[in-house]
Amino acid sequence: MGGYTVWGRLCPASESLSRGLLSLGLAQGIKVISSVPKGSPLSRQDVAFDPEDVTVRTRKAMEKLFTGSM
Repeated sequence: MGGYTVWGRLCPASESLSRGLLSLGLAQGIKVISSVPKGSPLSRQDVAFDPEDVTVRTRKAMEKLFTGSM
C-alpha cells in the first residue's frame, strides 16, 4: 500500500487506540487535512474519511468487539 511513498511503525493495538492513530488499512485514498510534521504518525483527526465506508465501519465494529470501546 503506497509503495515507496509510505512507511510505518508497528505499535501495540492499545497504544494505537489510545492515541487515535490511523490504521494503514484505512489510509488507502485518504485525504490528509492537517499539517503533520515529517516522521510523525497520522491520527484519525488528521484525515478526512467517509464514516459510512464499509472499511471504516468494519474497523470500528472490530475495535468495539475486541476492546469494548468506540
